[in-house]
Amino acid sequence: MDVHNTRRISDISFSIDKDLNIKSGNRSFSIFLRKTEVSSINLSEFLSENDTANFKHFLSTFKPQVPNEPANFVAKLKSRNYLITCIFTVIKAGDNLFEVTVEELSYSRHLLDRALLESREYSTLLQNFDAYYFIYECEKFTVKNTKDLNTLFVGNCDEFKEYFENFFHLNKSFTQESKQLIAMLANIRNLETGKYYNFLRADKKMLTVHTLRASTRTKTIVVGSVNFGQKIALAENAYVESHDGLTGIYNKKAITEIAVKKINGQKVPCSMIIIDVDHFKECNDTFGHNFGDKVLASVASCIKEAIGTKGIAGRIGGDEFLVLLDLTEEDDIRNITRNIRTGIQWNITSIEPGSTVTCSMGVARFPLNVKDYDSLFNLADKCLYIAKNKGRNCYIIYKPELHDCIFIQNRQNENKIASGQLYNEAADDVVEILKAIREKKSEEDLQPILQKLVDYLGISTIMVYDSAHRLYCSAGRAEKNFREEALKQENYFSFFNGFDYLHLDNTNVLDSISQEKYVFYRKNCISSTLEVLCNKKTLICFDVFKPARTFPKEKIIFMLVVARLLASTFNIG
Repeated sequence: MDVHNTRRISDISFSIDKDLNIKSGNRSFSIFLRKTEVSSINLSEFLSENDTANFKHFLSTFKPQVPNEPANFVAKLKSRNYLITCIFTVIKAGDNLFEVTVEELSYSRHLLDRALLESREYSTLLQNFDAYYFIYECEKFTVKNTKDLNTLFVGNCDEFKEYFENFFHLNKSFTQESKQLIAMLANIRNLETGKYYNFLRADKKMLTVHTLRASTRTKTIVVGSVNFGQKIALAENAYVESHDGLTGIYNKKAITEIAVKKINGQKVPCSMIIIDVDHFKECNDTFGHNFGDKVLASVASCIKEAIGTKGIAGRIGGDEFLVLLDLTEEDDIRNITRNIRTGIQWNITSIEPGSTVTCSMGVARFPLNVKDYDSLFNLADKCLYIAKNKGRNCYIIYKPELHDCIFIQNRQNENKIASGQLYNEAADDVVEILKAIREKKSEEDLQPILQKLVDYLGISTIMVYDSAHRLYCSAGRAEKNFREEALKQENYFSFFNGFDYLHLDNTNVLDSISQEKYVFYRKNCISSTLEVLCNKKTLICFDVFKPARTFPKEKIIFMLVVARLLASTFNIG
């Protein structure tokens, strides 16, 4: 399968040279840029200064890890004053020409930002704020009031921090306020906007700052609206009681109460997303609990960034989160869940070299799918279970025609597990396979044993390679030796662990780690794999083609044992 056939939110494609001059573009690209003719435009007009420089360097040194294969570049496109995070897939089309396809679009700005910035002039925008607002431009902060636009303060970042704390009477005894203010200032200086910041004042009232990026005729600036809470605002102890201390989002008690009231009481249409961090225990065990805390805080940040003003989020377990969206349209939900998934995979992996952090999500809608909170939660939780079985790093939006039969199958399996039937059936299959290996009479007996393994494990193919990495035997759906060329590369085994095997429930996790490996698995439709190097020479690969799925731990142990048993019994060398 060619990498260009992957699912995209849009069909945007165009061609450019090393200097980012656009040579041509399809109709979707023209509509996106709101231009009738794109061939005389330079892409830098729609990229930030940093992205422009990085993309030029990327093209001038373009050399994919796999010859004649595409490579990916992540950037943010500007369209109508809001930003869209894109993954560009680039392939060389000539000496100074590149074909670019937008593989994924991630809307990173809030609807409110878009409405304000598209429909109003800058001066009108300011009139929508409460009593005060501030402007950041050229390393200077200016504070004004909205009544007469009088300037109350002008100064640098440090001076503004002190002025903001004193003028708005922030509660300095609550360390969270200082950390929040420092984070806000850092984001503003990096032009990261579209965010909300809540501060607790000394009088126990809440203060909210909403940052927007706006444009004048000559420059881009950041505007922050300062909004006061209600007269009876949330007191410090109430805030602490309702929010999770590590992530800053709602805790389980608070978000459950809000959700129950909204669904059972007010009957407001909404969507529920249950999010679980994949393999979080292994993440903690490998990199330590401090890193685990960073992961949870970063996951919460990615969730908040993705949902913006469209919903609320809470932490309901150690590594489990709940999101309640004010949206029920499937396209809207897909945009947000996709943003959460890609945000976590791309952003958190960089926290610790060698780590891979992904998430699984289950989604259900009210009242489209169910009629009360408990049913909605249970349905979303069941969809999360399906997402984990599919290989993790994905989301499942409930559709009865697709998922009810899976629920029935899962219930039947649970009954089999409770009664012991499933274990008994598995034991019979395992005994039969081990007996066939033990009673091996000739090398020709290997292929039937491999086929028994394919059937028992429910996988697509098993491929066995000798010490020279030549295909020795295979079974299942493999039509060709697709590892032949890849095994000639010295770094093929670089991702194997210290016990000489590589286990991937979902090969998509390689997208943020190794483009060479990622392209190889995608090109050959391998979604899940367990590759075992026996005695440092024999390679046995258990592969699942699309869709991805999770290997249960007991099956992984069995596959590791059988692989080494096969290698020694059949003297594959």
